[in-house]
Amino acid sequence: MGKKFNSKHLSIVSLNNNNVDWFFYAIIVSKKNIPLAVNRNKLKRTIREAVKEVYSKFNLSYSSNVFIYNSKKALAFKEIKKEVFLLLKKL
Repeated sequence: MGKKFNSKHLSIVSLNNNNVDWFFYAIIVSKKNIPLAVNRNKLKRTIREAVKEVYSKFNLSYSSNVFIYNSKKALAFKEIKKEVFLLLKKL
């Protein structure tokens, strides 16, 4: 089955798929936590960029991941990148 890890502002749910050769991920930012679509989309772009930068440091092929943003405030890129790094390190 899958694994779930949490940090202060992000969660990751990971599922290992041995029949695919690529790294798949999705990003969820709740409308309940961030009501304005502009801010939700900006957070998604920021998280996506952080995952792209951090991914090269890990061997995470054959996995599907969902990043869930749990905070009610928008974080800076450095903080998001640090949390993504910690979560991917736990995998």
